[in-house]
Amino acid sequence: MRSFATWTWLLIAAACGGGGGHGDGGLPGPDAGPPSVVCDAPALADISAPTATVGDGSAASCTAAALQAAASGGGTIVFACGAAPVTITVASTIVVTKATVIDGGGLVTLSGGGSARILYLDSDYNTATPRLTVQRIAFRDGRAPAGGDDTAQGGGAIYRDGGSLTVIDAQFEGNHAPSPGQDIAGGAIYAFGGGDTIVVGSTFTNNAASDGGAIGSLNGDLTIINSRFDGNAATGTGGNPGNGGAGGAIYMDGADEATRLCGVTIAHSTAGAIGGGFFRVSNTHTGTFAMDRTTVDDNRVTATTEGNAGGLYLEGLPTLDITNSTISRNQAFYNGGLWINASHAQLVNSTIAENVATGSNGGGVWLGNEVTGSMLNCTIANNHATADGQVAGAIFGQGLTLTNTLIAANTAMYNPTCDNSAHTDGGGNLQWPAGSPCTAAPLVADPGLGALADAGGDTETMVPAAGGPATGIGHGCPALDQRGHARPDPCTAGAVEP
Repeated sequence: MRSFATWTWLLIAAACGGGGGHGDGGLPGPDAGPPSVVCDAPALADISAPTATVGDGSAASCTAAALQAAASGGGTIVFACGAAPVTITVASTIVVTKATVIDGGGLVTLSGGGSARILYLDSDYNTATPRLTVQRIAFRDGRAPAGGDDTAQGGGAIYRDGGSLTVIDAQFEGNHAPSPGQDIAGGAIYAFGGGDTIVVGSTFTNNAASDGGAIGSLNGDLTIINSRFDGNAATGTGGNPGNGGAGGAIYMDGADEATRLCGVTIAHSTAGAIGGGFFRVSNTHTGTFAMDRTTVDDNRVTATTEGNAGGLYLEGLPTLDITNSTISRNQAFYNGGLWINASHAQLVNSTIAENVATGSNGGGVWLGNEVTGSMLNCTIANNHATADGQVAGAIFGQGLTLTNTLIAANTAMYNPTCDNSAHTDGGGNLQWPAGSPCTAAPLVADPGLGALADAGGDTETMVPAAGGPATGIGHGCPALDQRGHARPDPCTAGAVEP
């Protein structure tokens, strides 16, 4: 596992300041320091033999012109700007056309001054090279240009047009792309075609664009590890097709691309139309999505009479895996927490809690058309569909097999737990109260769930009462629970052992 250099982050934070999130979720805000190291991740690029050095040791010598001169030659670029943090204001976008590493050493902030995009990787849409790596550096107040094709307007801090991008130990704050627009995406980063985008150990705060307040990705693989997204906004309206507003923090569109999140927090973000935290669609039903040890908390869709999926909107994914993760305190008109459509989904050791649908069904989960798959040892609790005449506080829709799953204290006016379509019963399920049954024969009993909180592990969970009715009713359980604790056999229903 890569060790995260906390001292590096503190220096960057001193240079950049911090922004404020919103909401009252139980997670730390943007000033909480570097993201936790939860998952194995790529190491920093080797800078022991730099190709070019920006600056002669003084802050005044570190200019945007000097950085552009170095970037034109590619290779490994470091900075010599003195011992104190320094901000370099970019009035004209730095263009990269060759394989390049830019290492800020934990002391450098690149600013667009509220008027300029900061970096542009200029390659070819169908080409995976060159790779641009930026590390131990901060980006703030970048602004993508308005006008022209929608896709060319994304990426306030970094626009990747083909090629590939790696971001390690970086901070993005207050970067913007225009709004509205159907395919204008990525207030901080827009990745367009080419190869892949990898983000490690980085924080995105108060960035905004029509889609994907922090990151937009179209037709390229996206991997995000040990990173935090806080207070970002997709400010468009109408969705896609429409005028944007998809994916408050992250927007990903395309076909057979791979999406991977591990050790990620997406919190306090907003979207104008769909996917308050995350939006992912595969138009050819060939893409993949994997989310592990990740929290999606207190995100919102701001449209008050429409809009769906307060937490995540996922569609067209034949491989959709969510493990050891928590989806909590999210809110939208249609479905509060997790929307799945036309996908084969596997959810294991995960908690879906305290999400709210304000105008329609499915406070916790909404299953659209052509959904298949399973839930194994999940907890779905305290989710609510609050409007008059609505149903299914827990799960709306059908298509899953539920095994060892705990469903408790969800509410709606009618059929307060699930709708009339019971899911396939894999055994070991507990439901409270009886309400509308989610499976054919759940155990109906109060599990004595604790509050959603930090109970150890990488994500917040809800712990059932020790020795309570959920204990020992599960079979065929994962070896570990959501917190990483060993499970006995038989095990406790739900995401965690007491």
